[in-house]
Amino acid sequence: MAKSMEIVPSGTLQKQFGHYSDEAMIRPVGVSRNGRVRFVMVPVDEYERLRRRERVAGRTEDLDEETLDALRAVKPGPGSEEAERQFQAARAG
Repeated sequence: MAKSMEIVPSGTLQKQFGHYSDEAMIRPVGVSRNGRVRFVMVPVDEYERLRRRERVAGRTEDLDEETLDALRAVKPGPGSEEAERQFQAARAG
């Protein structure tokens, strides 16, 4: 389960940076300015994990024609009608 984010004003962060940098190793620390969270401090391994995830997701506009043609040629597999029915039922209800 994800740990809740602590929110700290930027002035407090400046005065107690050591404390909040340690806290960010345990849970995300949101840094606010004028009452709005401006950024979040997280451990570098979490940042890198998020960056890797970002690279996995892509846009079809970024794919070459060969890959697009291969995707267009994919035929539905066994059970796809049942999966579609379940998906539509979940969206409706």
